[in-house]
Amino acid sequence: MCMEMSGSDRHAESLTRPFQSLADVQSLLDSRINYESNRKVSTERVFVLDRMVRCVEGLGRPDRAFRTIHVTGTKGKGSVSRVLAALLRATGARVGLYTSPHVEHLLERVSVDGMPVSERTFVAAFNELRPHLEETGKELTHFELLTAAAFCAFRIERVDWAVIEVGIGGRLDATNVILPEVCVITTVDYDHMDLLGDTLEQIAFEKAGIVKPNVPVVVGAMGEGPRAMICSRAAELDAPVFLLGQDYEAYAFARMDYRGICSLRVDRTIWQKITLNCPAAFMATNAAYALAAFQTLWQRKLIPGLTEDQVHRTLESVNFPACCEVFPGRPTVVIDGSHNAMAAASLATIIRTLFESRDRVLVVGIPRDKEVGKLIAHFAEAGAQRAIFTRYPGIRATPPEELAPLWQQRSAAPAEVIEEPDEAFARAVKIAGGEGVVIVTGSIHLAGVLRPLARVRHDMIDHNGAAPGKFA
Repeated sequence: MCMEMSGSDRHAESLTRPFQSLADVQSLLDSRINYESNRKVSTERVFVLDRMVRCVEGLGRPDRAFRTIHVTGTKGKGSVSRVLAALLRATGARVGLYTSPHVEHLLERVSVDGMPVSERTFVAAFNELRPHLEETGKELTHFELLTAAAFCAFRIERVDWAVIEVGIGGRLDATNVILPEVCVITTVDYDHMDLLGDTLEQIAFEKAGIVKPNVPVVVGAMGEGPRAMICSRAAELDAPVFLLGQDYEAYAFARMDYRGICSLRVDRTIWQKITLNCPAAFMATNAAYALAAFQTLWQRKLIPGLTEDQVHRTLESVNFPACCEVFPGRPTVVIDGSHNAMAAASLATIIRTLFESRDRVLVVGIPRDKEVGKLIAHFAEAGAQRAIFTRYPGIRATPPEELAPLWQQRSAAPAEVIEEPDEAFARAVKIAGGEGVVIVTGSIHLAGVLRPLARVRHDMIDHNGAAPGKFA
């Protein structure tokens, strides 16, 4: 008699043999607690650093096989990490980059020299983990497994440096086992309050948990209370502090088409008319964070310096997926993963000013654990002519029928509910017309679902000189 194995049996069997493919790895990850997709699990089971310490020790400390930079913050940490990785690559170093969440594909999270690692390397990294999964790694979460695998992948690829983006917070984040050469704390604002605290000072305390003894920390834009908290922690650890507006800054920002032009200063060194692939002013500040951290490493003689031309060319080459990302066309499409109030407010200002004379249609999907009302209020400030609310895959998405009434309290513009995101996108493209703009926002997950459609449309326009008919 043939009996079908349960999911747990199949998972147990999978640990007895090497992983062969990405599908095998995905099966393992799917069996573990994933706070990114399910916020109902007990935070005590998720945010415990001891498991991760035991894991990397059992693996022979793969995180010590290369030098690291640690980046956290409510907003901008992914972009800062990308710029830092690019600057390090420009020195001739082999550089790993670990970010989260991914936009379209899991392998995006672990990249080497600007490209996602191969499936072969990714699977090999998990095979290094496999002997530990039934012992010290039995309770490792989805994110902890990915973090440990990233360290192993970077060791396999023999990187010189790795830029490591914090998942959530800092103090108890799985990435906080590293001993970085410099830390960056971009901003402190309200997000993940269920984990990090209800006040900005509490949130700052959690983010300041990445500061290490005698390790420089670059501190970004934030209120006096959070800044004082971080500076106090740094003082306790004799960690040098570099403050925005004092030790470094971005200024003279201007938009040119869908790009930004700015000047950056670190100490007494100034780089003028830097070009960035983003029309948002905050990206200039993000570039300043990265350049300040980079210069700190250079001053400590850990890396060679870059010429002014190298800095210009490097910063101009960095792309920022789903971060106010513009796909020109008829209509123009903007993909943005804003999912907290701070980011939503910035996006609304950009959309309102950049596309002031054009019809704007929003396509919005929001996680239910966010400050949904505040996000809707900020999106309403973008001056859109219509909003279409939709749902992205996963249990965290707020039902779109709950979002439309909140919009109607904030805006006189019509609202629609379309469950399927691709249908919502097609509807928005039709309403916007050739001269309009479609803005996809509210969730990095929704951005990941619809970004391929925007990219395909853009690629077809580049080849044919006209927007594809099926979305017209």
